[in-house]
Amino acid sequence: MTREDVMSALYAKLTAGGAYKTIGRRLVLWTKVAEQPALFLRHVGDEVVPRPTGMPPKIVIECEVWLYANTGANPDISPEIAINGLLDTVEVSLQPAPGVNAQTLGGLVAHTWIEGKIDIHPGDLGGQAIAIIPVKMLVPSLHGPTG
Repeated sequence: MTREDVMSALYAKLTAGGAYKTIGRRLVLWTKVAEQPALFLRHVGDEVVPRPTGMPPKIVIECEVWLYANTGANPDISPEIAINGLLDTVEVSLQPAPGVNAQTLGGLVAHTWIEGKIDIHPGDLGGQAIAIIPVKMLVPSLHGPTG
């Protein structure tokens, strides 16, 4: 298993429902995304590698999920309504299956979860709503066992 295997599995999980008109692994500025709602996944931050003595390595991979929703020039529609629905969609997609304690992305990781501040811009003034969701994944080991 590689980092790319893990990132690809997360991306597939997040985009599986078809809720987005634009998706990508490379962030695009919202002003350049004509087809919304949109989702972008970024691998960000430092990787944390806690390794107590005598234990196998574990890696915490940090990501950001960027969501865009634009209601355009229609002043009667709140862009916050659309972004709230997309936030719920991401949260539901990362929930473990019933009876399971963790979202493992099909067994690739030990756990995938949302952790930290979700940055929400409701788009009150221009119709463009944005949300940035911090996601973490606990990966037991990459590339098999190491010495």
